Amino acid sequence: MRPTPEALLALLALCASGCGGEDADALVVVGLTTDLALGFDVDQIESTTKVDGVITRAERLSYRGGDLSLPAELLLDPAHDGAAVEVSFAAFRDGEASPLVTRTAATRAVGGRRLLLPVSLDEACSAIACPAGATCAAGACVEPFIAPSALDDHDPRWIASAPDACKTPSSGDPEVVIGQGESAFAPLDEGEVVPIEAGPQGGHHVWLALRVTGLRQMGSRLRVGGYFRELEFELRPFTAQVTLHRAAGDLCEIYGIRFQVDRGLMVDAVRGRALDVEIALEDPNGDLATAARRVVIAP
Repeated sequence: MRPTPEALLALLALCASGCGGEDADALVVVGLTTDLALGFDVDQIESTTKVDGVITRAERLSYRGGDLSLPAELLLDPAHDGAAVEVSFAAFRDGEASPLVTRTAATRAVGGRRLLLPVSLDEACSAIACPAGATCAAGACVEPFIAPSALDDHDPRWIASAPDACKTPSSGDPEVVIGQGESAFAPLDEGEVVPIEAGPQGGHHVWLALRVTGLRQMGSRLRVGGYFRELEFELRPFTAQVTLHRAAGDLCEIYGIRFQVDRGLMVDAVRGRALDVEIALEDPNGDLATAARRVVIAP
C-alpha cells in the first residue's frame, strides 16, 4: 500500500529532526498542477528528480493505472543545505510516444526550510519547443531555476487554490446542468421522454450526462437520486468519485452515467412514469452544485 501524502510529510518531518545531521531538514516539496484534463488530454506523466546532478527518482504515473491525480505533491528526499534540486516532467497522451508537454524546474535546498516548488504543465506550452537550458511555462520559454528566496514555505493548503482544468478564475460559481448521453452530452428538457435499456447485470437504466462549471476536474463526489411521485417511491441513490472532461471554454462534462430506474421495482411499473432526478456534485474544496430534472420513462 502506498503511504498517503500526509503520512509521507510526517515521516519527512520526523526524519528532518533527527536522521542525518544538521542539514537533513533542507526539504523541497514539488506542487504539480496542470490545466490539461487528465484522462482526456493527458494519460501519463513521467518525472525525474536530480539532487546535485544525480538522479534520485524516476517514475511514470498513469491515469488509467489509477496512480495519477492532479494537483499533487511530490515529496523529495531530505537534502543538504545548498543542494541543487531539479525536477523534470513529460506529459503524454494515451498511446503516443512523444510528450505533449514537458517542464523542468530547479532550485536549491535551504537548511531549516521546507520549500514549495510550484510546477505547472500548461496547455499553452504544447506547441512550443524551447532551446537547451530553457523550459516552457505559461506559453513562454523561461529559466528553469527559481531562487529559494522567491519560493514560499510549504503549506498543504496550496492545493485548494491550485490551477485546475475545470475550475478557473473565470468559471464563476459552481453550476451543474443535467443532460443525457452514453458517449457525449446531449440536452435534456424538463418532462422529456427518455428510453431505458437493460443493464449487463440486470435492471434497467437511463444514461445521464452533466455539464459543469466552477468545480474541480478530479475528485468531485457525485450523488444521483430519483423519486417516482406517482408511485411514492424513492430510488436508492448512488455515489461515485468522478473525473470531468473539459469541453468548450470553461465548460466541463461527464457522460455515461448509468442510473438504474427499477431498483426495488418491477420494470413494467416504471414505464410511462415521471421520474424526478436529483444531482449533487461536490469537489474536494467543498464547493457544491445541485440540479434537478423531471423525465418520463418511455412506455
